[in-house]
Amino acid sequence: MKRVIFTTYDDIEKEHDQWSANYFATESVNEYFDRLISNKEEYANSLINVEFKFFYNTMKDFDVDTQLEFTKTNLYKHHLMAELAKEYDEVMYVDMDVIFNTEKNVFDELDLSKGIHIQVQTDEVTSKYIEGVMFENIGNRSPTLKYHITKDLLDGGDNHVMNTGIMIAKSEHIKQIKFIERLPSIIERIQEMRVSGINDDKYKFLRMYYYPNNESIFSYIMESENIPYEIMDERWHKIIKETPQTLDWNNIEIAHFISKKFSMFFQDKTKLIYSIYIEIPDERLDKPRGPKDDPVNKSKRTKERLAEYKDKLHNNHLEYAKNVGAEYKHFGRDDRYEEFRSRFPQLSEYDVINLYKVYLLDCMTKDYDLVLYVDFDVWFDKFEINTFDWLKAEHCLCCDASNAEDSGVKLWDALYLKNYDKDFRSPEAKYWNCHAMLSEEDVEPDNYVFNTGIMMASRKVMEKLDYFSDIDDVLDMMKELKEDSIYPPQVQESFGYDNETIMSYKVTMNNVIVDRLSETWHLKHMSEKIEAYTEGTKEHDISKHKLKARIDENNTVMVHMISKNFGLI
Repeated sequence: MKRVIFTTYDDIEKEHDQWSANYFATESVNEYFDRLISNKEEYANSLINVEFKFFYNTMKDFDVDTQLEFTKTNLYKHHLMAELAKEYDEVMYVDMDVIFNTEKNVFDELDLSKGIHIQVQTDEVTSKYIEGVMFENIGNRSPTLKYHITKDLLDGGDNHVMNTGIMIAKSEHIKQIKFIERLPSIIERIQEMRVSGINDDKYKFLRMYYYPNNESIFSYIMESENIPYEIMDERWHKIIKETPQTLDWNNIEIAHFISKKFSMFFQDKTKLIYSIYIEIPDERLDKPRGPKDDPVNKSKRTKERLAEYKDKLHNNHLEYAKNVGAEYKHFGRDDRYEEFRSRFPQLSEYDVINLYKVYLLDCMTKDYDLVLYVDFDVWFDKFEINTFDWLKAEHCLCCDASNAEDSGVKLWDALYLKNYDKDFRSPEAKYWNCHAMLSEEDVEPDNYVFNTGIMMASRKVMEKLDYFSDIDDVLDMMKELKEDSIYPPQVQESFGYDNETIMSYKVTMNNVIVDRLSETWHLKHMSEKIEAYTEGTKEHDISKHKLKARIDENNTVMVHMISKNFGLI
């Protein structure tokens, strides 16, 4: 019985921008390249005694009519599988991002006489009816899109969304597929459906995305030609996506890291969580706008509430760090901080502290591979989910960032600008402040508003960000723009020296790749009516219920209590 396991990988140029997942995927594969190959080779050769073949940069001779390189890559594996079926009795294909976590022989464990063994993602299809996906944001790799491509190829037939990241079969079944022979006519049909859909209002919004996806084509062939197949038990093809989940590695034989977060498996990174708590003397508190129904200065109120709950918050941070195998450091007012503060006598202490947290992130990444910063008012809600296993901090700055529209900005709306009356801590003020800074540099001024209450990064990311090399020049520019700029006076008056404004400026100027945090990782609880801060009131109970509902809905790990209403947690 001749058996083989194979994988393929080609170094192809992939387009990406600052907000793209492509960059992380490419960089992560490059970082773990040797270990990914060794894992497969060791499993095949040493553990189960079958051949292993790695096809590296061999796709150049494979000619197929398709414009997308990643599509061509995925079509190529079917060509190789057919070729190997001529020589071997049983063939297994695994994507480059697949890792073996077993010593069991997969060929013996699965009954290949029943057909081609494959995993499916049909449960991820949001709607099997076109009307149900009308307002969805459809991406090229969406299971919903793949389902509908196959459905149309089958003239309306139901189907499974098959994931071809792992395929294992007897050669007799592989030979029935004839993938490459059938491919030209199928690609032609997909193109015809796409063109016809553009002229049909009912199908236009979906069919405009149609392309020769290998999994849609594979599913179509399997269903239309009645080729026998078996859906694999999840333990033999565990798909690990970007959405966090609790994993039982004792029941995972083969893992498919669509997320490309290989450090989750290899556990090769040193990890740190840190926070800062520095009490500002009353005479040095700034005076931002607070809720209209609270007569106490917002900074003073924040100081009081943090002091009341500091032990509870500190213990929460410490316990989470211990639970996920990270070191925890808590920074306060010490010689290091005072030396840093002395560098910026022109800034409020609030602004200095917020610069200091970025400075510490820069320092800590010199000693630890992955560093997570959380404001002291951040609450960890789910200890079973390890943030370091899911966020892409090896190669991206992980931080919350909102575009102009989501931040409340109305670009060059005359009425909006006329009525503009924002505090220097307002997201809109930060947007326009960065807008002015980028304009000063003759760079496209549209920008994202960052919330640095939660940040994760690596040394590579912080070197790219280069936050402090010219910090004095940056602050001088901010001072000049606050005093004299082309912006309306009411906008200019809201300019400040905020760390988040500088963060957005630096990300743009240095082309830093950003992984924008969803509400799973950074759920912001904003200020509310003063009555909601008193336990036992109707407002407090309603607020607590709403917060819990949001946490449950988003599977939230970290809650940023900007409201400082810590009685809710």
